[in-house]
Amino acid sequence: MRAHAGVPVLDRREGSCTVGCGACCRFLVLQVNPQYIQNEDIRRWIELHGIRLQERDGACWAYIPTPCSALTPEGTCSLFGQEGRPRVCEVYPTSQAQLDELHEFVGEEVCTYRFAVP
Repeated sequence: MRAHAGVPVLDRREGSCTVGCGACCRFLVLQVNPQYIQNEDIRRWIELHGIRLQERDGACWAYIPTPCSALTPEGTCSLFGQEGRPRVCEVYPTSQAQLDELHEFVGEEVCTYRFAVP
């Protein structure tokens, strides 16, 4: 398995980031306790805070609509090209699945990256 910056890469990413898009920097995805989605009361409480829960690949994921603090009003990264920028930002998205997830969250195909199977 190939890796880039310590992140597994299965498909070859093509294209480039669209200046001003920032779609991938407008939310956070975290794996959470499956009870959050199974317990209707907890699920409702979480959803009332604007967080969407989803079961995927046997796990529970929380989609939190909060922008990265490095995202500028123009939709660019204020840390781009700097040492303090997380590596995960540099390599995201690393798969078609992440790209599909991004498009599902924002409700449209905004990212111009594409993946070709090697």
